[in-house]
Amino acid sequence: MKTPVLREIHERSGGRFAEYAGWMLPMDYGSAVREVRAVRTAAGLFDVSHMGRFDMYGESSLRGLQNLLTNDLPRLADAGGQYTLICNTEGGVKDDLIIYRRSYDLYYLVVNAANLDKDKGWISQRLPTGAGLVDCTDDTALFALQGPESAAILARAGMPEVAEVRRFHLADGRIAGVHITAARTGYTGEDGFEITCRSRDAELVWTTLLSAGEPEGLVPCGLAARDVLRIEAGLPLYDHEMDEQTTPVEAGLMRWVKLDKGAFIGRDAIAARLRVGPEKKLIGVRMEGRDVPRAGDAVQSSAGEGRVTSGTFSPTLGCGVAMAYMPPEIAEGERVQVIVHGKPRPGWLRKLPLYSRGAKPADQA
Repeated sequence: MKTPVLREIHERSGGRFAEYAGWMLPMDYGSAVREVRAVRTAAGLFDVSHMGRFDMYGESSLRGLQNLLTNDLPRLADAGGQYTLICNTEGGVKDDLIIYRRSYDLYYLVVNAANLDKDKGWISQRLPTGAGLVDCTDDTALFALQGPESAAILARAGMPEVAEVRRFHLADGRIAGVHITAARTGYTGEDGFEITCRSRDAELVWTTLLSAGEPEGLVPCGLAARDVLRIEAGLPLYDHEMDEQTTPVEAGLMRWVKLDKGAFIGRDAIAARLRVGPEKKLIGVRMEGRDVPRAGDAVQSSAGEGRVTSGTFSPTLGCGVAMAYMPPEIAEGERVQVIVHGKPRPGWLRKLPLYSRGAKPADQA
């Protein structure tokens, strides 16, 4: 079982640990609800060093990545990034990831922890001559600073240039005298940054950020809050909303699939599924009360039965929320019954995301 390099720091901060993807990771620091509210109103700091990190290099790296990924990499300039997918030959999703262009022959990939070894094997076996892959996960740490005060906190910590960093772009800088890379992205539905540093600098960067953010209400956050935040924001999780039997068509991810860019692994199967139409539809569920739907719960509707993929109680919206796969002809706004602990509980189908920072919680109904 792997543990983060800062485990002792997390334990001293009151972190409660549980197993996830082969790691023992902090789930919360006393109250996931408090952590969710901090991210929505101020800022939270997550240790997400379990996420996989690769460098892909060489004169043929672009050609290799274009064949492996669904998005269109030539659209990127240096320091630019994009969300993308790795698919199998049948069009099923092997993983979702974010990739950044460092230069014409160097790319930085951030992949899911549970898929690190699978991704590394799949990519390595399909590299063209003139391209190489380096796993830099163990040599680096990754922190997610998330919330409306994130940019101000990172500037106060020593990197004022973050104010100019655009969404899905990265910049190099220094905090407390050590090098970091800050990418303006996250997994919470809020503004924020994912910050990479060397493992040996992890404690200094973590404590510097917490100190800089104390006046703004920054708190350390665990994976329980991260899961609530991403469900509220309608962000998919591998093995919940997507897997190797689900194509981007069903998962609602076609925005990041560029069928017109030319050949790539899974392209023909995805195009065929798009022509035929999806077998299921991913949609949001908002419960009428505080009942909490969980993955696997049945959702009964006029169009037939569906299944919850992810569910939680939303502190932001004050009710149970979920994502679910439903029959493709289902309509948003329909009343449904979710079978929670064996009992039907009322809810409504809603367009994803259930929460967005561009609207007040009262507007999310």
